[in-house]
Amino acid sequence: MGENKKLNDRLKGFLLGILTALIVFCVAFLIRNRDYIVHRDMTPTQAGARKKISDIYHTIDGAYLGKIDDEKLTEYMCAGLVQGLGDKYSTYYTQEQYEKIMQSAGGHYSGVGVAISKDDHGDIQIESAFENTPADRAGIKSGDILLKINDEDITKLSVSDVVSRISKVKEGETVSLILKRDNNPYSVDVTVEEVESVSVSSKMLADKTGYIRISEFTGVTSEQFRSAYKKLNDAGMKSMVIDLRSNPGGLVTGVCDTLRQILPKGIIVYTEDKYGNREEQTCDGKNRIDIPLAVLVNKSSASAAEIFAGAVKDYGIGTIVGTDTYGKGVVQDTYQLKEGGALKITVSHYFTPKGHNINGKGITPDVEIDLPEDSSEDVQLDKALGVLN
Repeated sequence: MGENKKLNDRLKGFLLGILTALIVFCVAFLIRNRDYIVHRDMTPTQAGARKKISDIYHTIDGAYLGKIDDEKLTEYMCAGLVQGLGDKYSTYYTQEQYEKIMQSAGGHYSGVGVAISKDDHGDIQIESAFENTPADRAGIKSGDILLKINDEDITKLSVSDVVSRISKVKEGETVSLILKRDNNPYSVDVTVEEVESVSVSSKMLADKTGYIRISEFTGVTSEQFRSAYKKLNDAGMKSMVIDLRSNPGGLVTGVCDTLRQILPKGIIVYTEDKYGNREEQTCDGKNRIDIPLAVLVNKSSASAAEIFAGAVKDYGIGTIVGTDTYGKGVVQDTYQLKEGGALKITVSHYFTPKGHNINGKGITPDVEIDLPEDSSEDVQLDKALGVLN
């Protein structure tokens, strides 16, 4: 009897060991293949990619000598995944980048309210201090030279680096600036605030020709255009030039709301996605422009700027002057991710009112004229004025 009991105990132990091993194997299999099990519709390539990423993580974790920043690894992995599309318009944003992009697209940003550029001597010059902004209230004026930001000499920095220095200061905090005017240095403390970006500027030229420059299309562009357009009309404008040169584009809603102020009734632009779904933006035609119009473009006029030029050309309400435009005839949507960050990917083609797909081709102006880099005069603007008059 005792021998039988020992044999039974050994058999039970053996079977229990096999069962335990099976459970451990199943758990390990489930862990290593959980993505494929959860997403059973994945292709073998997709499943293999997830396993490969997991293997890379485990190898780095087990063998890499240096300090591991898991957050940075994740951000680079996401960015690389989107780059794999081979689409220069699709990109991955970190959460911080996404918030800044959305703020800028909406027509607002954290800053002091100045536009800066490098002058002929390589100095950082205040191109303009926008009305009713911290810089304007602090007495900063167009033409002033910026020398230091928070005691840092910025005279050798690029324009983008200078902008970056200011943008790093949080809203409500103060930034100390040293500038000079007429070779006389002065210092001023400016509080960083949320500032409305200025994308539209205007002036009256000779012969009552109104000039409106649109630098990009944001969430506030259409209202700024409305204000400039009304001001020029009230001053007796008889013809108009709209300058879209080097306008990189922006929001489709921004350009369509602007075009509704001058177009006749009909389609402004329409898009088609990968499934053939069509979406139209239309105009009621109640505000059709009734004075001669010229639109200036160049090779850096892109995206929403091309939507504008394409609609004007198709409806024949104005003359396009300049050089062939960039040729960006696709639209991107931005998707915020649950774990932080965002994805901007190309989702559709857009077409002009007459159905032209300008992607990779651009828009050919009605009057072609280049602007030489060494030109001392704006020959493109002169040509536009000649066309109008």
